[in-house]
Amino acid sequence: MTRAVTIIGLFLTILIGAGTYWVSHEVERLEKRYAEIQSNILAEQESIHVLQAEWSYLNNPERIERLSQEYLSLDQIKVLQMASIDDLPEDADLHQYRIDKFGEAVAFLPIPRPRPGDLMYDEAADAMIIDAPSVAAQTGGAQ
Repeated sequence: MTRAVTIIGLFLTILIGAGTYWVSHEVERLEKRYAEIQSNILAEQESIHVLQAEWSYLNNPERIERLSQEYLSLDQIKVLQMASIDDLPEDADLHQYRIDKFGEAVAFLPIPRPRPGDLMYDEAADAMIIDAPSVAAQTGGAQ
């Protein structure tokens, strides 16, 4: 009977040793995986930080204004470029179409109307819709 207990004890000791060995290697493998994931997280955070800095640079208002002046050649809106809603034709039929040579419906172009710049300055100023009080009225007429 002592022999059987000894064999069972030896078998359990070997089994526990092998299990401990396997667990220790599994812990080492998981620690390496954890360190790798942490390294990847730090790299991603660093790249996010770089991208945010680049985004801030690209969205800098002074830079955008400089590029728009350089490449877009835009200009301020002039008073004579504005029009009133009264300048729109009342009898415009927006649903008139013709069929082109390819069989597609094409809208008829309306007769060109005079541009606001073609009007005299006083006429254009009178035709404008002004919702806000004038600056002269707010300052008491003094400039």
